[in-house]
Amino acid sequence: MLKRNISVCSVILIAFCLALTFFSCGKKGNPVPIPVAKAGMINDLKGEVRDGVLFLSFTPATSLGRKETKTGEEEPKIASFRVVKGCGTCLGDLQPLRTIVLSDKRGYTLAGNRLYFYDDDLMPGESYAYRVYPVTERGTTGEASNPFVIKWKEPPGPPEGPLKIVTGDARVELSWTKEEDHLYNVYRYDNGKYPVVPVNPRPISTALYMDAGLTNGRTYTYEVRRVVPGPVPLEGEGLKGTATPRDKTPPGAPMGVKAERKGKAIALAWQANVEKDLGGYNVYRIMGSQAVKINSTPLKETGFLDTGAPDFRFIAYHVTAVDTEGNESEPSQESIIQKE
Repeated sequence: MLKRNISVCSVILIAFCLALTFFSCGKKGNPVPIPVAKAGMINDLKGEVRDGVLFLSFTPATSLGRKETKTGEEEPKIASFRVVKGCGTCLGDLQPLRTIVLSDKRGYTLAGNRLYFYDDDLMPGESYAYRVYPVTERGTTGEASNPFVIKWKEPPGPPEGPLKIVTGDARVELSWTKEEDHLYNVYRYDNGKYPVVPVNPRPISTALYMDAGLTNGRTYTYEVRRVVPGPVPLEGEGLKGTATPRDKTPPGAPMGVKAERKGKAIALAWQANVEKDLGGYNVYRIMGSQAVKINSTPLKETGFLDTGAPDFRFIAYHVTAVDTEGNESEPSQESIIQKE
């Protein structure tokens, strides 16, 4: 009887195993790993002392950049960056400083291919360390960036003023008082946007800078900041000034000026100028050594009838071109007419 019970149990056990095997033999999908940012994904975190505060920057990635993804599967996108901060010797115990959310468009700025943010809660003589972590749209935190460590020193004050500004045609010239053992950075505010990168590619040693290639008629704000050289150059607050470059290039002198009598009047004609900013023409009557403009406002046409010409034996004329900024060309070649 005991043997019979053992045999029945054995049969039931074998049947259960076979059923388990049958229902488990369907096709299984590959396990989906939790996406994690690659180690070293942010490896260029650095800091610069600008405008009296610490600016940190790095090259932001837009996705985790996994080498293998399924067909139709999108790479996990970066949604934010978590910044941590601590003492310079506490790299293993850094605390949250801020979270940069890319969709907010606040708390950071992009310049070139780098993302910039700043920290102004610093004490002279203290050391500080920073790291940045990428965070995906799913909330997954990636690997930490390289550390950036700095011992904070008091930045320098503004340069010796005043800041002198001279405008030209599409250019602005800045000058200030030169100081020994100091370099300078020049910043330009475009449409009121705060500049995190100077217009000069590297600190300059002279107290003079010319900014060219500007738009005439637009007002620019400039700031010149003093720089103390070192492993991490120290830059303080600066001197500010505004400038509006103007077009100071006149048109070319009109060509082909001809004068002929039309009864008691004298008719003048000339070839049209081709400048895009042409404002019109001025006509001058020359008697002796004196040239007198005889039109009240710039002429839009390429001709003029002088009905007030005096009854002189010889009368000469020349024509000038003016642009929309009021710049006037050199006189054209004179056209002389003789009394009949």
